[in-house]
Amino acid sequence: MKKKLKVLHIASFIGNIGDNANHIGFKYLRDNFLDFDFVITEKEIRGFYWREWIFNSEEFVKEANEFDLVVIGGGNYFELWVNDSETGTSIDLGLNYIKQIKTPILFYALGCDLGQGVEKGNIEKFEGFLDYLTSESLYFVSVRNDGAITNIKSLYDTRYEEKISEIPDGGFFTQVENLEHYEIEKDKINILINIAGDMSEIRFSKNLGEISYETFINNMAEMIESLSIKYNYNLNIIFVPHIFRDLKAIYDVLDNLNDKVRRNCIKVAPYLLGEKGHNYIFSLYNQSDLIIGMRFHSNVVGYALKKNVIGLVNYIQIKNLYKSIESEQFIDVRKVGFSKELEIMIIDHLSNNSKYIDLSKSISEKLKVIAEKEFNKLNKWLKINFGK
Repeated sequence: MKKKLKVLHIASFIGNIGDNANHIGFKYLRDNFLDFDFVITEKEIRGFYWREWIFNSEEFVKEANEFDLVVIGGGNYFELWVNDSETGTSIDLGLNYIKQIKTPILFYALGCDLGQGVEKGNIEKFEGFLDYLTSESLYFVSVRNDGAITNIKSLYDTRYEEKISEIPDGGFFTQVENLEHYEIEKDKINILINIAGDMSEIRFSKNLGEISYETFINNMAEMIESLSIKYNYNLNIIFVPHIFRDLKAIYDVLDNLNDKVRRNCIKVAPYLLGEKGHNYIFSLYNQSDLIIGMRFHSNVVGYALKKNVIGLVNYIQIKNLYKSIESEQFIDVRKVGFSKELEIMIIDHLSNNSKYIDLSKSISEKLKVIAEKEFNKLNKWLKINFGK
């Protein structure tokens, strides 16, 4: 019997459905590699964003001290663009308050994303926060494999080397059962596409890319038309939103498509949230022949399900992800001529499906070995704090 721990889990549960993949994969890893059973009470971090509760408060300290363990993450909560945070991050838990919490805290597989900028003074604030966390046995600090370790090293050199664990994002280990879907057409080639509709000013910044958002949309539509003709309209292209803003980008592509292609080859999956949304949307992923993903978890879950995957890069985090998994199966969609390169890549992936599925299997197996190693470290930390 595993020792039960009463856990307060602070994360996003009703946001991007990729977060739900992260949590489901986290449970899989706990069940397989920890000697402890987490009995979880969820606390939605968006309540903090909406000012329904705050980290720096006696109320939060009291609540945290009522549990055996506090888990924060996974999620992109070590980003440094946040204004007026004592830690420089979304986890605005200053030292005056965290020192009052006697419960051990696991900072689980967090992103340290510099892509949205760094607010003045936050580098120093974050350094002070990390200095405290990594000097106390009450805390286990881990980041995910999206370039977070590299970003931290770029800010602080080797200051936190071997003090912070890098754990593959839980989404790489999510579990999915297939559902029946109208969106899937078994007599056609099913291609699932996720394009992100947020942060267009960053994703298509003139300083980082060669084309505008509008050009990207036009080129995507032209490529889809060209592919549809090449495959004699035997493609079933399913656009899948992960957040509501993705619907705008999907609409923009559809609005630029030839009507024959739009009516014969295109479907749009519903915008859904939470664990049920995860189950529905990622069941679609699991039954598609090719995944083309722009969002972080669109790519991550594609590999979790051992699918044929192509990444669309217009944000540094996704390029860092592919670097970390040692795969070159991505296209930078900020470059002139990306659509022709992407079309060639799609044809190759469809013609050599088993080759790319084998690649995904290999990546998935390597990540499981890494995760087991890091969870063994986590297990030792839990034993120090809670006994065997």
